[in-house]
Amino acid sequence: MSGGARLLVALAAGLAALGASSARAQAPQTPAPQYLPFSEFAAEDSEAQRSARQGYNDAVERYNKALYDYHVTLAQINQLADVHNSPTASSAERDKARADAVPLRAKLDTLRRDVNSLATGVDQARRKANQAGVILAR
Repeated sequence: MSGGARLLVALAAGLAALGASSARAQAPQTPAPQYLPFSEFAAEDSEAQRSARQGYNDAVERYNKALYDYHVTLAQINQLADVHNSPTASSAERDKARADAVPLRAKLDTLRRDVNSLATGVDQARRKANQAGVILAR
């Protein structure tokens, strides 16, 4: 399996785990996001290599930002779930938590799709960088 394919498999597995964690079935805390590292420029890089490296870094930055937004939104949903499930919460507090969670769940679904799409973009940028002779850390 190529490095890019491994990256996509790892990202898909991570997102599947995130989706499962959003249900908060048994895990009280959300796992930390696994941000992708940036590629460091080297003095001996050619113009094509610098351009490929920059393209890869731009793709990684977009992915990492979307992943951050995903985790922030997930944490907000988890906080609302804690309020909703609290034995000391009033009926009004539970109703408000449930209502506040609706738009956040829709946002979370959109962010999940965005992260998946951006992971594909990172994989494509990795392939282009590799074609330009750039060695990227795993």
